[in-house]
Amino acid sequence: MRERVMKISARLVSDSFPALQEKKIFIIVTWFRFFALSLWIPPWIRFILISTRTKNFPDTALTGIIAHELSHQERYLNMGIRKYILFTLGFVFSQKVREDEEKATDRLTIEKGYGRNIYEVSRLSLADSNHRRINANYLTPDEIRSYSEKIGKWEPSEGSDTE
Repeated sequence: MRERVMKISARLVSDSFPALQEKKIFIIVTWFRFFALSLWIPPWIRFILISTRTKNFPDTALTGIIAHELSHQERYLNMGIRKYILFTLGFVFSQKVREDEEKATDRLTIEKGYGRNIYEVSRLSLADSNHRRINANYLTPDEIRSYSEKIGKWEPSEGSDTE
């Protein structure tokens, strides 16, 4: 699974995350309650944790998860150290900050062209009992599709002329 995650991550950074190309991001694949987690320990240490619970997910969903986590990393980079530290305190103590961050990260992921991918992840997350408490932090499948269509990023899926 690690090789699969690393291959998808490398492709995503190369294709869609130029600001992260020179950043060292430690990607760890291990058991974790949620699908993934992204963390920055300023000034240099960046982590993305991918849960082994996602090992049977199709590549399209795994791509959505990794793109979302890379979008967090790009957002952290754009914040800078001081703003990120203040953000982290808010994230730990405020449900509104968590919700705002996750939804903004979903929107950035869509803007980068991965709306269908996180749409699939959202559907998987809604069906996962471990995510019951956090699902409200993210855009719903309908919101993902609506925003994707609004900005012209909802392309017909492979094999479909009408979707």
